[in-house]
Amino acid sequence: MPTSDTVIEPISRLSRSRRFLGGVALNYVNQAVVMLVGLWLTPFLLKHIGQHDYGLWLVGLQVLSYVMLMDFGVVALLPRETAYLTGRAIGATQEEALPVLVGRTARIVLYQTPLVAAAVAIFWFTMPASSYEFRGPIGLILIAFAALFPARIFQAVLHGLQDLAFLGRNQLFTWLLSTGIMVALVFRGFGLYALAIGWVISQVFSSGLSFARLRRRFPGVLPSRLPDLPRKALFRSLQSGFWVSMAQVAQVLLNGTDFVIIGKFLGASAVVPFSCTGKLISVLGNQPRALMENAAPGLSEMKTSESHQRLFQVSASLTQSLLVFSGLVGCVVLAVNESFVKFWVGTGQYRGLLLTAAFTVNMLLRHWNTSATYSIFCFGYERRTSITTLLDGVVTLGASVILVRSFGAIGAPVGSILGVCLVSLPGNLSALAREGRVSLLAVVLSVWPWLWRLALLAVASAALGKVWATGGVPHMAARSVCTAALYSVVMLPVVMDSPLRKYFPVQIQQRWDGLLQVLHRRMKISAC
Repeated sequence: MPTSDTVIEPISRLSRSRRFLGGVALNYVNQAVVMLVGLWLTPFLLKHIGQHDYGLWLVGLQVLSYVMLMDFGVVALLPRETAYLTGRAIGATQEEALPVLVGRTARIVLYQTPLVAAAVAIFWFTMPASSYEFRGPIGLILIAFAALFPARIFQAVLHGLQDLAFLGRNQLFTWLLSTGIMVALVFRGFGLYALAIGWVISQVFSSGLSFARLRRRFPGVLPSRLPDLPRKALFRSLQSGFWVSMAQVAQVLLNGTDFVIIGKFLGASAVVPFSCTGKLISVLGNQPRALMENAAPGLSEMKTSESHQRLFQVSASLTQSLLVFSGLVGCVVLAVNESFVKFWVGTGQYRGLLLTAAFTVNMLLRHWNTSATYSIFCFGYERRTSITTLLDGVVTLGASVILVRSFGAIGAPVGSILGVCLVSLPGNLSALAREGRVSLLAVVLSVWPWLWRLALLAVASAALGKVWATGGVPHMAARSVCTAALYSVVMLPVVMDSPLRKYFPVQIQQRWDGLLQVLHRRMKISAC
């Protein structure tokens, strides 16, 4: 079996920053392609399969997320454990070979597969009679999910190895392929089966290409045979995975229930305008989140070799990046969302500025919490993040049910806002402060320069969207450019006075310092 140095050597030549930026760049390309194709795909599906069936599909995909909890967190923990071993191999002597970790995880997942198969069978047979037209397509998805369940480890290992550029290319290719086949089948009249077949194809090709990548690029990672699984190692994996599994349950409560709640109390057709109103914020909101998703393996690797001060500095820089980018997305959405939805799918699918604002506030708060959650999880706080996120999910679910029944669809994002403000932000930020050896107040105040500027810019963006609400694509593009330009000018001092400054080229830092000196001299002259 190859040594750990052989396994790690192909990736150790690249810096963490380079791997991170490469993965983020491809993720942005993916998001751009998905957004552009999705602009055409949603009205296409509404036309060919109808609003009711499309609403059923949206609800069904969220229900499917419940079944995906069956790995008990073992696969979700694998990228972090892979990154830990990578960091030890680069900075010190590694006691446990990476192939042993992969082999033991594979053995645990294979033990879980029969339980997954039994769970999906029970789920299918107990579906309510009202979902009769959806039983066939969801059955196809469930069978594929159970069959491909062990193959999930391939992408998890690649993520831990920080082969982010390949994962981005893989995601883009499989999405385009599955979408093309789905569209062709919809034209042939397959209805919901077309959407299910497209989903299955994406999973098959994604897993297959990831396996091929590991065999070719990292031949020493996959073991030639599955190693023994001592009882102590099994219990340790299941114990750590238990807390991750709790976090996954919480994520389902947070992100996998709004369509279900709205479909239950307002009907499946009401899900579509809710989804369309929030589509732009959900698509663009994934762009800032990609920063933390791609940075997580690097943070886990740093945990083994860097000081607390260095870890907190990197975490603060990532938080600042995430919030600055997130604020830009929020302001642009407030400025163009009404025109966008009306142009895209028609006036009847837009549910107003108030719902758009609720989506935006929820996104901003969730992104702030995401940066803290990823950071402390990579530092080994899986138990704390799991409990905190689960409590957040319970509060969000309960509040959303009450508010949707009382006030309609806007109750879903408002319920999520209550959950993150009452539970997750206080819990996760306090853990981050403890890990960084700073006060909680210092962590909170670090975002204040960004926050007060964002509040003013958000009001201006919403006003611009109401005053300049006419016109097609050129007008929306002009509004977006104006909003982004204003945001960039106002936020530039925040960026250059933050830890992000040192990640800019030296020439930009020098020019910024020169500009400040010129402004300072002119202010002195004016004062005289």
